[in-house]
Amino acid sequence: MNHIRPRFVPSRVLSVFYTFCLGGLSFLAFIMLGITGLLLMFHYQPGENTGFSSVLTIGTVIPYGGIIRNLHYWSAQIMVVTVNLHMLRVVWTHSYKPPRQLNWLVGVGLLILVLVLDFTGFLLIGSQESGAAATVASNILRLIPGLGTGLAQIFLGEPSALSGSTLMVYVWHCVGLPFIALFLQFYHFWRIRRDGGVRPL
Repeated sequence: MNHIRPRFVPSRVLSVFYTFCLGGLSFLAFIMLGITGLLLMFHYQPGENTGFSSVLTIGTVIPYGGIIRNLHYWSAQIMVVTVNLHMLRVVWTHSYKPPRQLNWLVGVGLLILVLVLDFTGFLLIGSQESGAAATVASNILRLIPGLGTGLAQIFLGEPSALSGSTLMVYVWHCVGLPFIALFLQFYHFWRIRRDGGVRPL
């Protein structure tokens, strides 16, 4: 099994003050997002005419719905903050240098995924603000020569000016992006062990 992961990890690489457990806190927030997101899926209805009203119903009518939605929202914000701080710590300690350059690229990919997940979650609120944000994002994607229109349709569907909630955004937010993020996180953790931990270079 040594070719998969080292048998021992030196104790010095486990120092809390070196990593501040930012990666672990990010993963904990991801787990909380998964649990609360699954509970929200029972009552949320994506769509231009149903997204915003279902969010209001969750927050005001469904028992404990407001608590679950707030946990989901704040877990997302915590994850955005901890992932950014984690990347800052990696840069500060030069932990992106060989042999960890591949894991650094995986981490950059995860950062982008977290930001896109946060953005799509905002779109699913279905408010006028999220509709405007979805329209801006769609227009930016359409500027890509050749592929732009197709990408906008694949990722955002047809958001209206009054709602960013579409079935496309919902599927990406609840299924596509989380599973990609989960796979990359497990690979990220494996690479950390494979490269000998988070010891200073």
